[in-house]
Amino acid sequence: MSFESSGLAQILGELAKQVKRKGTGKWLIEGDRRKWHLYFVMGQLIWATGEFHRCRRWVRAVKQHCPHWEMDAAHLSVDEPWEYHLLHHAIARENLNVSQAKQVICSVALEVFFDLANHASLSSRWIAEPAIAFEIPMQLPLSSSQIGQVLQKAKTLWKQWREMDLGYLYPDLAPVLSHPQRLQNQVSSESFLTLNTLFNGDNTLWDLAIERKQSPIGVIRTLHHFVQQGKIALQDVPDCNSPLEQIRLVRAATQGNPPQSKRTIACIDDSPAISERLSQILSPEGYKVVQIRDPMEGVATLAREKPDLIFLDVVMPQTNGYNLCTFLRQSELFRNTPIVILTSQDGLLDRTRAKLIGASDFLSKPPEPTKVLQIVQKYLDEESAVPGFSGSSPAIA
Repeated sequence: MSFESSGLAQILGELAKQVKRKGTGKWLIEGDRRKWHLYFVMGQLIWATGEFHRCRRWVRAVKQHCPHWEMDAAHLSVDEPWEYHLLHHAIARENLNVSQAKQVICSVALEVFFDLANHASLSSRWIAEPAIAFEIPMQLPLSSSQIGQVLQKAKTLWKQWREMDLGYLYPDLAPVLSHPQRLQNQVSSESFLTLNTLFNGDNTLWDLAIERKQSPIGVIRTLHHFVQQGKIALQDVPDCNSPLEQIRLVRAATQGNPPQSKRTIACIDDSPAISERLSQILSPEGYKVVQIRDPMEGVATLAREKPDLIFLDVVMPQTNGYNLCTFLRQSELFRNTPIVILTSQDGLLDRTRAKLIGASDFLSKPPEPTKVLQIVQKYLDEESAVPGFSGSSPAIA
């Protein structure tokens, strides 16, 4: 399938012709059970969205072009597109400049155009909307020529992708080691740690490209051989919560409920994505989440915070979760604290080993909200029912 045959070129031609006459509104593009929105003001593009991995796409663009920006979502408008409202708010407060915000818009548009190119049958319709209720910086929206430049980059990337016959390696998939234990015996400990950290099933190919400061094509060239050999598998990963969803969850959890002392949950994992994911799940439910990236330095944090439950990753720098769990169980302070092992390897041997070293339970990566909450409620609800009970009996099947 060529880029042109996807129907995207025809639709964008229609957009370019119509938006100048239509003024303010959005184009809704539909195909293969997915939807995309392109938002225009007076013929200029202010934002592009796609339903699939919308928030991951936003996080990637921000991380790439304004990694030090501290977003203020407290007064975020519910109007769409919320991403553009956040950018505009940051510019108004001088937390970002127009150039940074424009780079974010271009990066997101590039991924959306690439995603559109992967769908053979597309249809579109124009939806007129009232004028946007805030002033738009003159230099921020993308003109027709700038849209063309982003589109050309997407076209070039798509052409390279197809020429390498990489249709099965769609960039929204996440690579994970197929046989980590076997690989661990074949490479050095340092190499294995690097590979296991990168290919943990949490990072998509888009994510890895940003993390490694490479083109997605460069990442694919590295992985293609290992995928063909069966050493790396590809899997779907969920999207993360948007700032709007996080605010809604917090309000729903706190509205009408009397203030309560927070139960503390620690997450020991060198992956920021996993720690943040658990925080997104548990914080709206009223739990205090302590994120610990360095397991050795984190012992002091555990002693200070005295968490009611600990999520513990298996593969980490300097030590592994099994050794750390054994160490904690030997400490009187954490002898009875529920410890839940986090890992992408959910086999019988892994569960047996976790049970033998005193772990209370076992949770597969990536963490699913329902399973996380079930485990937390299982131990902390039981603990709260009997004063002084610490959930000491392991529950690994």
